[in-house]
Amino acid sequence: MSKAESLRISLQILVLHIWSCLKLYLIGIYALLKELTEKTVVPVFEDAHDGQVAIVTGGASGIGYQVARKLALKNLHVFIAGRNKQEGDDAIAKIKAELSTVRVQFLHLDLASLTSVRSFAENFLHTGLPLHILINNAGVMLVPYSETEDGLETHFQVNYLSHLYLTWLLLNKMKASGVPDRCAHIINVSSVVHWVADAPDIQPSHTSLSKYSPHSAYASSKLAVIMSTYILSQLLKGDNSNVTANCLHPGVVNTNLYENIHWSVRWVMEIMRHLFFKDAIQAANSVVYLALSPLVESHTGGYYDNCKVSQSKHCTYSKTCQFNLEKMSCELLGIQSLHQTS
Repeated sequence: MSKAESLRISLQILVLHIWSCLKLYLIGIYALLKELTEKTVVPVFEDAHDGQVAIVTGGASGIGYQVARKLALKNLHVFIAGRNKQEGDDAIAKIKAELSTVRVQFLHLDLASLTSVRSFAENFLHTGLPLHILINNAGVMLVPYSETEDGLETHFQVNYLSHLYLTWLLLNKMKASGVPDRCAHIINVSSVVHWVADAPDIQPSHTSLSKYSPHSAYASSKLAVIMSTYILSQLLKGDNSNVTANCLHPGVVNTNLYENIHWSVRWVMEIMRHLFFKDAIQAANSVVYLALSPLVESHTGGYYDNCKVSQSKHCTYSKTCQFNLEKMSCELLGIQSLHQTS
């Protein structure tokens, strides 16, 4: 390859990286302006949910902590799923400092390991408790290229595939827990940045690291989250089960997920985060709304923004794209079909 050809390819890759960054930040700015110009919905919830059980992945910090806290204070039995036991114990202590009688437990879960996902599901099922609410919230954002112990790109597995696997492993328990007047709820936390992703590029390949963009990888994982929600919703409706599946954009939120943002824009982001972004308490309202509000008790297959149904990217509704994603996901998980529950 000539020097001129090599330079041309390098410039093309650089342009692709810059464009990936710009697309993500532009959609983020659009979402932020939308939030600043429209009234934030503050949902009202029922007071008591005795006997209900919830799992919140990533429930020890950020949005997940506030979700776990709000559910526990509404008298749900909450399981915080996370990698760091000390962080989980600290979160539980803070919640119990507000109300000593809350029922909150920590269970270890590493979403970068499918073995850990299976162990978590088995440990929960061994408790013998029902499961009314599963909140797939944990995630990573803009991390440099890395692979999980299963050999998969980190955004793809942590944000999407492991949560799908966890849901599949717990689906029979949720079907047994939901009743006609109080459904069980699967709630997947996605993001407005899914709009800049392309369906064919959902699983980033390690064979072209020079073209790898953490911005594209993050957006693609959130696109997959939405498509899988629609797939699950159709599956559950076909089974006539009392389980709903919805997803949401929690808002542009001031959390520690921005620690991997590029240094060139980090200082701008730091200013904007503290001045304009939602805090984790506000963002948690949108999640808890889907979990507890009687207004959406039986609603399923929706993408929500600010507690209202919104449109997701057109390709998320494509049956072909959904089929391709389900087929690829089942092959990676070693299962025949999402219809064949564990």
